[in-house]
Amino acid sequence: MKLQATVLAGLLAASFALPALAQDQPQQAPPSQFQPHRDRMMRMFENLNLSDQQKQQIKTLMDNYRQAHPRGSTPDPDARKQLRDQIDAVLTPAQRTQLKANEEQFRARYQQRNDTMNVPPAPTATPN
Repeated sequence: MKLQATVLAGLLAASFALPALAQDQPQQAPPSQFQPHRDRMMRMFENLNLSDQQKQQIKTLMDNYRQAHPRGSTPDPDARKQLRDQIDAVLTPAQRTQLKANEEQFRARYQQRNDTMNVPPAPTATPN
């Protein structure tokens, strides 16, 4: 009986201590919170056969852009165009052509998905 009371008291104390300990820890977003966007961007470069140097250059350019234009900041079309021009300068002409094809495929899939999601539901028969 005394062992059960000790265990119960320990569990009770731990249940009160854990929330307090969790509050002391800085709240960080899970690393994958914004990952889908980054992954989508990197998928555009997937089949371009980039060299390790090109991958690093593009990653640096994108990281610099994201640092200067954090999520939620006012969109800057000029900065986005500058990023695109810088990325294009890293690519070979064949890679630029393939990137354009990748983008067109992405847009087509995106449009198709939106078209199927916006289809109105079929009318249902109502009882007379």
